[in-house]
Amino acid sequence: MRKYLLTAVAVLAGCITASAAKAPNIVKSVRNAKGIEVTYQNSYKGHVAPGTMTMTVIGDQVALESSRRRPDNGNGPRVPVIKSYVDYASHESLRWAQLPDGTVISCATPFDMGKGLKEIGEDKYLGLDCKIMRTSVNSNTIDIWYTTAIPFRGTPQAGVGVPDGLVLRIIRNGDQIQEATAITPLKQVRDLMPESWGNKLDAYDFQYDINHANVITVPVFDQQRINFDGAKIPEALKDGEIYNVGGGTIILKKVQLPDSVNDRDVFVEVVQYSDGDAYDRTGSVFMVPTDKKQSFIDAIRDLNSVPSFKSGDTDYHGLVSTPDYNVPMELMRFFTGFGVRAFNHNKVRGQEWVDSVNYKTEVTSLAERLVGEQWIGAYIGNWDSKGHKVSVMLKYYPSGERKSFRTKPLFNTVNYLEQAGQPYPVFLLNDSLNVKFTLKEPVKNAILYYLTTGHGGWGGGDEFNQKPNTILVDGKQVISFVPWREDCGTYRNWNPCSGNFSNGLSSSDLSRSNWCPATVTNPEYIYLGDLEAGEHTITVKIPQGAPEGGSNSYWCLSGTLLY
Repeated sequence: MRKYLLTAVAVLAGCITASAAKAPNIVKSVRNAKGIEVTYQNSYKGHVAPGTMTMTVIGDQVALESSRRRPDNGNGPRVPVIKSYVDYASHESLRWAQLPDGTVISCATPFDMGKGLKEIGEDKYLGLDCKIMRTSVNSNTIDIWYTTAIPFRGTPQAGVGVPDGLVLRIIRNGDQIQEATAITPLKQVRDLMPESWGNKLDAYDFQYDINHANVITVPVFDQQRINFDGAKIPEALKDGEIYNVGGGTIILKKVQLPDSVNDRDVFVEVVQYSDGDAYDRTGSVFMVPTDKKQSFIDAIRDLNSVPSFKSGDTDYHGLVSTPDYNVPMELMRFFTGFGVRAFNHNKVRGQEWVDSVNYKTEVTSLAERLVGEQWIGAYIGNWDSKGHKVSVMLKYYPSGERKSFRTKPLFNTVNYLEQAGQPYPVFLLNDSLNVKFTLKEPVKNAILYYLTTGHGGWGGGDEFNQKPNTILVDGKQVISFVPWREDCGTYRNWNPCSGNFSNGLSSSDLSRSNWCPATVTNPEYIYLGDLEAGEHTITVKIPQGAPEGGSNSYWCLSGTLLY
């Protein structure tokens, strides 16, 4: 008899040898049984995992159930109830689930007995003669030990292949093992399959519904137009209504967010396409804090009514938080492509344009404020009468324990109200951005959540020239770095209206100050260290370029203190 040698599981040889005497007892005990129950345990690199799996076999039916379930203690999201089956009569592997909302779904995957399995040896397990078959699944080597010494068939993992016998061990890559620890006879026959299969799906949709059963999705905007039409904010605002404001380039809506974000990861998703505007534009998704006397809603109504700072001869209203005013807290900075969808008729050899641009970014660090009733806004700066269409949603994913932050919005120089007369934030040419804030108690390991992009779209402008961003706290430099993107050519297929140059490059290929057309700009997490209670000042210095003709360089900056 050929012997199967596997060095990676040699530590288990003593256990196998000791169990050899069980074989006659197992065969005898199940001789007249109506069915069997097989208990499996899992181990990885010799360490046994908690919980077991029970496989019940009666006739051609197999039912699988795991003993390791997350309890529903009322403090977190309920988990789907999932059961798996194998039907040897129909040659199908089946899965059944009841989702937390009570919906029942199922899927069936056909199998061919022994397909994809190659015999590589023989050995004993639990004292029973076993054949050992090998297969490969997604670059993983799978060895399956099965026996025909007893008259039952079953496998705990139909997805890796189904031999014509009872599977006792499955070894993945030599060190991840699922193996039988007990075989118990059953005296009564019963139907193992569920009474109802509910909504029958394919395997991919089934798994998608399982994975997303506890995801909270908050739709904010659905293909909402953002264009320049002079729109103004009405006197009275209603919950759930969508408002085009600030000349039409801001959309605003009050939405109901989850009441708690404990153990949740939070993401913003945006889908955008051009409805007529050919150019790459600055986009932003933000929420409006309303916990102070004034908010960005007041700035939209009357920009001059909110606090300002003076630089040169210009008053810059609404760009920094004060004791009585909070700036909008930016959740996502994104940039539109050149004319996605509206200009997909343009032909460029080798390019196939996408239908829309999808942006997704995590905002779990800001989750403290993403609860309850909140105003959510989206902005795309443009002067086009058709503009863009935008969809925005927030998604809250279940997660384990994580560090949570308190948040203090400090500054936001994105010129959301440009189309309503707001001046460009050009003050960094001869000045710095200075923001004062007060802490009621000392904090440890403070972080600045910092978004920065440079603008000025000509050869000498800051969009195309590297400029250091220097951050100081209370006059002491914390960091100085150059925000820059050199991967813009990756996104050529998102830019059908991008200009093509005689040297073979396209405008969308060019490197820029921390942004590319059709991408998200990632935040910088700048470590500030421990801060004492009392007043502090954050300063941002950038050597902004000088204007040329009627064109200006400027920087869109936003910062939120995390602690």
